[in-house]
Amino acid sequence: MTDERQVSRRQAQSQRVSFTDPIVIANTPQRRFEVLPQYIKRTDGDKVAAKLLYHKKREGRIFGLFPVEFTLNHEEVKELKRVLEESLAVAEGRQDGDFLVLRLDGTGTGLSGRDPIAVGKAIAPLVADEDVLRSLAGTEDGAELLKGVQSSVRLTELSLAIDQLRTNLESGEKKEQTYQEWCERHGWVFGNAYTMRDEVRTIALGDSVDGLLAQTANGLRDIFELKRPDMPVISYDNTHKCWFWSRDVSMAIGQCHRYLDALHEAAARGLRDHPEVVAYHPRAILIIGRSHDWPAEQVKALHGLNARLHGISVMTYDQLLSQAEQLLSTLRG
Repeated sequence: MTDERQVSRRQAQSQRVSFTDPIVIANTPQRRFEVLPQYIKRTDGDKVAAKLLYHKKREGRIFGLFPVEFTLNHEEVKELKRVLEESLAVAEGRQDGDFLVLRLDGTGTGLSGRDPIAVGKAIAPLVADEDVLRSLAGTEDGAELLKGVQSSVRLTELSLAIDQLRTNLESGEKKEQTYQEWCERHGWVFGNAYTMRDEVRTIALGDSVDGLLAQTANGLRDIFELKRPDMPVISYDNTHKCWFWSRDVSMAIGQCHRYLDALHEAAARGLRDHPEVVAYHPRAILIIGRSHDWPAEQVKALHGLNARLHGISVMTYDQLLSQAEQLLSTLRG
């Protein structure tokens, strides 16, 4: 059978169907198998049907009630094509087992309904193969593909992290430990001004911070401190017609002040046991309370109170969430 075949499509008398000559799939002394493609005109595009004809031979000649024939409609032809393609791909595996067959022609992946863990396990050996990666990186299309995969993975990671933070807040989760662990895993939420976090927590005898962040510009460390999201942030004084810090925030600011002094004194030239941790006139980010239901006046008041602080910034968990969502939106372009 040749790789190229001239196909002549002709219109039937009905003018709604075209056909070609039968295509012989097999022709032996015992049998003959043919496919007769038919093209059916539809308003949404031509559809393909296929009449299958099977002839049984005796002494090289067709006999009896043959040929036997039946017709596959358009969707059945597509399904048959898919089955045959997958079967040929599995045959190339040369071993028994479970196979994940992916379409590489851009028409779909065929992964709908698949177990994500199983898919990941099937694909991981391929993307971890150094030869495959080198081959991809060595071509313009391959490098673009790798870039796209890397970007997609990163965006998915950020999106899942944001969903987790939002779920924690909406479910009423109050434990500081929950949010501390989240911030430790996702230090990017503090913005491009910071590049990493440290495992170090103890900055001086008796003083342990929730976390340290390294400034992108110079590597010097700052502090982030977390309090519960159910704590009040600011209150309104009806007598003096002004907003003021809540008791919980005032206490947390005092705590941050102590930590900043201790870190500056202990790490100006590097912590004793961690000389790579250097802090010089550090700043602190305090995260506390919620602001999702605040009126604009209250949001403005928080900004004003922050403007009068030096070296300490107070933000709510909802503002932290919004900051993360904005970063994701920027990366998505």
